[in-house]
Amino acid sequence: MAKKIKLAKDAVKSNFSNSEKYDMIIIGSGISGLSSGLIWLKNTKGKRTLIIEKNSYPGGFVTAYERGGYVFETTQLLPDVVNVMDYLGLNMKLKEFKGTFMRRIVVDGDDVSEYKIPAGADNFIKYLSSIFPEDKKNIENFMNYGVELFAQVRKLKTIPTFKDKITTPFVAPKVIANLNKTYSELLDKFNITNTKLREVMETFSAFSGVPSDRASAVMSYGAMLSSMNRCFRPYGYFDELPAKMAGLFKNLGGEIRFSSAVEKIIVKDGRVKGVMVKGDSSMISADMVITTLDPMLGMRKLVGDENLPEKYVKRLENTLMSPSSINIALGLDDKIDLAKMDLDYPYNVLSTGLGTTEALFEGFLAGDNGFAEDRFHAGVLCPSLTTGAKNTITIRGVPFALNGWLDWRKNDPKKYAAEKERWGDYFIDKIERYMIPNLSKHIVVKDIATPATYSRYSGSPTGSIYDMATLVTQFGPKRLPMKTPIENLFQPKFAHGIYGGMMNGVQVVDLILDRAFNDGNSLFNPR
Repeated sequence: MAKKIKLAKDAVKSNFSNSEKYDMIIIGSGISGLSSGLIWLKNTKGKRTLIIEKNSYPGGFVTAYERGGYVFETTQLLPDVVNVMDYLGLNMKLKEFKGTFMRRIVVDGDDVSEYKIPAGADNFIKYLSSIFPEDKKNIENFMNYGVELFAQVRKLKTIPTFKDKITTPFVAPKVIANLNKTYSELLDKFNITNTKLREVMETFSAFSGVPSDRASAVMSYGAMLSSMNRCFRPYGYFDELPAKMAGLFKNLGGEIRFSSAVEKIIVKDGRVKGVMVKGDSSMISADMVITTLDPMLGMRKLVGDENLPEKYVKRLENTLMSPSSINIALGLDDKIDLAKMDLDYPYNVLSTGLGTTEALFEGFLAGDNGFAEDRFHAGVLCPSLTTGAKNTITIRGVPFALNGWLDWRKNDPKKYAAEKERWGDYFIDKIERYMIPNLSKHIVVKDIATPATYSRYSGSPTGSIYDMATLVTQFGPKRLPMKTPIENLFQPKFAHGIYGGMMNGVQVVDLILDRAFNDGNSLFNPR
């Protein structure tokens, strides 16, 4: 039997004092919850603060786990949040990817194209211009426009005052002009019509499983630039990040209660009063509550439609959560030399050509999967090249629908197991064919996570892995507000991922403290 490997998250223990009253309760110890708690305690003194987490460890989807002597991770990269980490006092040894940001392979019938996308916007412009010289000017205009647009996002206020609303068109005109634009429309605007060039550029809207003709232009630019300009990963495992955050939170006087599922957010006369934890006989009172859960769980189930205005319930009903995923984690023998496989990048992406994400997304909307022999999209990660641990590969297929996974897992274990193997073999075959020859011959451990797995660990009814879908119809002012209709109940929803999660904490604390910490800025720019 393989010796159990100790992970950083295993050392984080509950320090719940069994108090019946807190100034602040935060539901969920993912990056959003931990960031909210840390920033809150750094900007307040003596506030009794409790984080309640249903799992036995912190981090949410940012974690690592052991199977059969191998350590697998659920996270891809750490974007440029070093300034926030410095502010919080998070000291971690990070590997910065300074050369190639992404290896991109596009399969279009018998035509297979490979790209090495460099880190940094300027390098990206030079690289693409060398491959597509006839589009050099279009590439420069598109990228320079994006850099200027993202810079203007920094000038936006989270909840603008009347004065902010008047001045915003002058300080952020490009943001205002593109609030209702899709990423596809921006590509069209700059005449990015060359099929192969378009395939590369649409990689960035496909990160979260949303096609370019539905994805927010501003959000897609942000995802591209925040990741590409400077990106990192820990030299250790990714669970080190939330473990350190949880440790700092406790050092500041915060309490964490693990293995405790909140089953009700208590509301009286339109104001939050506290929470009920499953198995408890009494409520834990709180002056304020932050929920970082999927809003279909946090608001519709824990608060309850009966406690919400009809207009807000309708808005929840019309909110589309992001797709789910299938994740194939592989522990490999030592006979394969991964260092020679050209995999040491934050992203290795394998997909078919233009129209792939659109077809896969339509399949997701239909409750099915659009993956086929000639249509696929997968990310491939090789964390062991950095950690130095035993050989591991992670294959991630997005977007993937919940479909019958929950029912199979609960009522038909044989069907569930068979479907996992079928889809695992499908993705392994594609990676073996185009990226890692003879991969299947070196597999020692195989661990497959399905949409039902994500639903189980997060509580999301749909197994969503990225919170709200990054649709243009759900961006900016159209996104669910942090201030819920329930007084003193907050729901930070800036964006997804580590960057988005940390900005969630920045924004919600600044809102609660009436701009005293971050001056109302949408991104991190403290006073």
